[in-house]
Amino acid sequence: MKRAVWAVLGVGGVGKTTYIYRLLGLSLRPRVTLRPGIYRYYYGDYEMDVIDVPGQLAREVAVNFSRMWSFYVDLMVYMYDVTDPPSLHAIADIHSALMDRGVKPFKRCILVGNKRDLAESVGTLVEGDEIARAVNADKIYYLSALKDPPSDLIKPIIENL
Repeated sequence: MKRAVWAVLGVGGVGKTTYIYRLLGLSLRPRVTLRPGIYRYYYGDYEMDVIDVPGQLAREVAVNFSRMWSFYVDLMVYMYDVTDPPSLHAIADIHSALMDRGVKPFKRCILVGNKRDLAESVGTLVEGDEIARAVNADKIYYLSALKDPPSDLIKPIIENL
């Protein structure tokens, strides 16, 4: 069995915990994440540890991650809300804050724009190409953690491990 560790970072309210809960098949309604969570997830021949980091603001997220995790993750998933431009720009701030702390804690990273369903209903989708380049993300994905089936939610992870 292959082992992998990946983390989801973004500012508060972008849907990180909802994304993780949907993958895990948890029916709990996510609340504000107040403390770090590490979840074990099995998919195909993978055994994965998924890291959910608390924090509402970019620097707070970076500090919390660097305090709780002292070695590399296989994949960093930077997540933003596609209806909220400041949440996209916060990704660059999180990334910079990690680099300022002297950590490049991941082997690969991707950018995930969440709440695609909401963007379709309001007619606005904030694309992340520029920020993806700034943080050296390998790829950008757009999804709905609340509406997409778990089989679609895991694809960005499996494709990048």
